[in-house]
Amino acid sequence: MTDLNWASPPGETIARVMANREIDASDLADALGLSSDEFDNLLSGYRRLSGKDAEILADNLGSTPRFWLARDSAYVVDSARLEEAAKPATEASWLESMPTASMRKLGWLTHTGKSKGKLRDELLDFFGCASIQQWGTRYSSGVGAVAFRTSMSLASDGMATLVWLRAGERLAADRTTAKFDRAAFETQVPELKRLAVFKSPAAILERLVPACAAAGVVVVTAKTPDGCRASGASWFDPEGRPVILLSFRHLAEDHFWFTFFHETGHVLLHGASHIDGEGATMGADTAVQEDEANAFAQDILFPDERMDDLLSGSLRPKAIIAAAKAARITPGVIVGQLEKRGIVDHGKLSFLKNRYRWSDSPYVPDLIA
Repeated sequence: MTDLNWASPPGETIARVMANREIDASDLADALGLSSDEFDNLLSGYRRLSGKDAEILADNLGSTPRFWLARDSAYVVDSARLEEAAKPATEASWLESMPTASMRKLGWLTHTGKSKGKLRDELLDFFGCASIQQWGTRYSSGVGAVAFRTSMSLASDGMATLVWLRAGERLAADRTTAKFDRAAFETQVPELKRLAVFKSPAAILERLVPACAAAGVVVVTAKTPDGCRASGASWFDPEGRPVILLSFRHLAEDHFWFTFFHETGHVLLHGASHIDGEGATMGADTAVQEDEANAFAQDILFPDERMDDLLSGSLRPKAIIAAAKAARITPGVIVGQLEKRGIVDHGKLSFLKNRYRWSDSPYVPDLIA
């Protein structure tokens, strides 16, 4: 058996249980006798669990003190192994591994000179780390663990994926939302697809972002650096808020909306961290979760009974437009579902889709009129 390629801190389990049970972060921090910063350090893996901590977690979250202490011990062992394995051989090799050209184009780096020291410092600032060694430790946990977990299975550059996730993490940290209300979000989800009637990404996000924020869910978007083939990702931040990051991959409305509801499915069904992209190889458990998230998105956008009704007649554009109107969705989203199910060839009905293109903003593309 090969060693795992990540280290998962107890904080990931704590945040997931908090979200599922709708426990406020401040309440659990008070029970533990921790300040907000100390509690964030606990969730991020920078603070070890004491015996007293484990007893309080067992009382408030469930399981046993022994479980929580074993969870912490496993993280310490995995972190030490991973830090040694992941630590770049030299500073130069670490710098070379970064997609700096893409980061400059996206506005995430400003350094253009020859000074390697200034480039290193700006990259470390982007990642919120004081040293390359701290970077190695930090990005073996938290949101970075999502990238480490999947970067080698995606047909992509793992470091580019990590950079994209960090961009999303930085955006999410600046967003203000209500406390996560799982029931409210679950009730709201079917109504969100109506926002697809707005054609431009800017118009969609002006409505989608605050609607989700009202239920405590952060939605952020960012273009991927060269080499990253991720469509979307989801995770829970230190405050227990779900974060959904979307890349607008393929620059088409059907892919955007399917990815949004796919990630929403992960949040509501699985409560764990995920990256979704092309070319991934998955274990059995991951494959099951992906199938469940796909089915969730499909059922929200255009459920089987509506698809059956459409397929009982002609698949002419007029029929698809009528079906879209009845389902309160756009014809392009239905075309995407027809393509995904192999019912029509890709491109045959693509003229019914709204398409996008990147211009100046690395976060929101423009509608192709």
